[in-house]
Amino acid sequence: MIAPLERLATNPLVRPSQIPFTRASGSFNPGVTVDRASGRVVFLVRVFEEDTRRSCLAMALSSDGEYVDEIWDRPAIAREAPYEEWGVEDARITYLEDEGRYAITYTGYSPAGPRVCLITTDDLLRPERYRRHGPRIAGENKNCVIFPEKVDGQYVILHRPMPRIVCARVASLEDDWPDTGVPLLGPQPGTWRSSRVGAGAPPVRTNLGWLFPFHGATAIEEGNVYSMGWCVLNSENPETVLYVSDAPALAPEAPYEIELGPIPQVDHANFITGVRVVFPQGLIERADDFLIYYGAADVCVAGARVGKRKLLESIEKSMKNNAAAGAV
Repeated sequence: MIAPLERLATNPLVRPSQIPFTRASGSFNPGVTVDRASGRVVFLVRVFEEDTRRSCLAMALSSDGEYVDEIWDRPAIAREAPYEEWGVEDARITYLEDEGRYAITYTGYSPAGPRVCLITTDDLLRPERYRRHGPRIAGENKNCVIFPEKVDGQYVILHRPMPRIVCARVASLEDDWPDTGVPLLGPQPGTWRSSRVGAGAPPVRTNLGWLFPFHGATAIEEGNVYSMGWCVLNSENPETVLYVSDAPALAPEAPYEIELGPIPQVDHANFITGVRVVFPQGLIERADDFLIYYGAADVCVAGARVGKRKLLESIEKSMKNNAAAGAV
């Protein structure tokens, strides 16, 4: 059995009513990292504005990763470019230690569709220093994460040409990125990820390999339920999958992960049993724990923790059992 995640007692961490600069019906799907200058946990939270029916990204800060101490009174990333006309959504944040800068991937939504976009900065807390690089991948795409270290001198990225996760490498983040890649993980009929999957947070290096959470969703006729699983990739060859969760590591069960009433940020025709969503986008290390942050029910931000040693030992045991049984 894989070591279970424990939901934070302080959940939800960010609610729509806490957003000070707009009337929001959703504050969810956070990109999360630790600011290297201050040590504070930084959340870039997707905010759905009721008046405009568009999204921007809010800045929330936490000293310990369990309580949000501050939410800025203005968007950190607003809709400024044409490719963001319909929304700035679903950020992921990677700190590139060798370069001393952060890479923020997000979805820029416009009449051209959802596009993977990139911002880089050397200071997360000064948005005036954010540098937009525009869409990086041709065509409709989402759920892009960048590895924190180069592999063989190249940047490694995961993205999601519907409905699967692929792995690609690029020489420079400023170049256009390939719209294809090596397929890593796809939907599996009859399971918790029967319809589609997508990368969650940027991977972290462990003794087992690159560890990251991902989301899986069932088909619309099955409720379109979003849950979280774990994936491990080979450290030196991240195109090789070493482990994938058979069962969800976290499924929508808590009240704040299930929304049965109408909310403007979703099409309820796609959620016939209510909005049941655990959508991971942040993973940080805090003392002996991994802390995972996710969008809950497309409404709020929540978090969960698991001991690093317990998780990795349980995954290693599962990997050995799979190898003994002749499976990956």
